[in-house]
Amino acid sequence: MMMRRLPDIAIRECVGELRAACRLPIDQQALDVLVERLRHNFERILAHPDGVKRWADHGQRMRDNARHLGALADFYGNRERVVSVDALNRAFQAIREDCTVRAESTPLAYEYCRPPGTLDPEDSVRGEESQPVRGRAPEPV
Repeated sequence: MMMRRLPDIAIRECVGELRAACRLPIDQQALDVLVERLRHNFERILAHPDGVKRWADHGQRMRDNARHLGALADFYGNRERVVSVDALNRAFQAIREDCTVRAESTPLAYEYCRPPGTLDPEDSVRGEESQPVRGRAPEPV
């Protein structure tokens, strides 16, 4: 029996939540592109020696984000009756904004949504305690 790696397990859990929240069929190629776009973040964060602790701390939030992504993708794909690349990208932009806001109180959360090419080489070795914790500004109602 082959052991699964934590980044693969985490991605599978998030994709499962996304699919569960979306009633429309999802273009598999669009989903594959999104997963590959984010895979390096999951790899860098969860393949780290503290990966199990990190997933225990952030896993529920990431699964929640995946559910929100699925619901928004369903909304944006409603006109076409399928979740296309465009619908998934629009939904991801909304989720990414939420990740950025959450990052102010939990810096590691932002890294899951970071686009490729913006890597900080010290991210995988820097401890969470060395990152400043900022309070979240209240949203105007």
